[in-house]
Amino acid sequence: MWFERDGLGVHSVGLDAREQRRHFAPETVTALQALPPRELEALHDALAELEADVLVEYDPDDAAIDHEDEDRWRAATPPPETAFPPVTSEFASGFAEHVKSLPMRWRLDAAAVAFELVGTLLDPWWAAERTRRAATWRTTARRRRGARRTRRR
Repeated sequence: MWFERDGLGVHSVGLDAREQRRHFAPETVTALQALPPRELEALHDALAELEADVLVEYDPDDAAIDHEDEDRWRAATPPPETAFPPVTSEFASGFAEHVKSLPMRWRLDAAAVAFELVGTLLDPWWAAERTRRAATWRTTARRRRGARRTRRR
């Protein structure tokens, strides 16, 4: 996490799917993958709230911010010490407790990594849902236009 010089806020580095998994124990990822998609979606929403709550803790207008020091944190990946402990149930509270236990510098990054991991796990399900909904809408539109006519012999 770092503060921008232009005072427009704080930023967190984005991690790809491989890097995201490095911050979680294998049993945590396995347990997350076993969750039904609706529960994963609810967890994703809870993690979005956690990220927003963490974001409120930072004040980009704070006069004490040393922007020379902030430059060294630009696009820095979270250190291994920020990795999440194994969690196999009660994910939202487990992740929130871990994020709150970290130094302020890494809280936003940790919350973002958890949010991104769950989103990455949800991506295939979201794609299938979009395809299903699009097919439903196309069928409904054809019926309303009368494009599905029966053949007469």
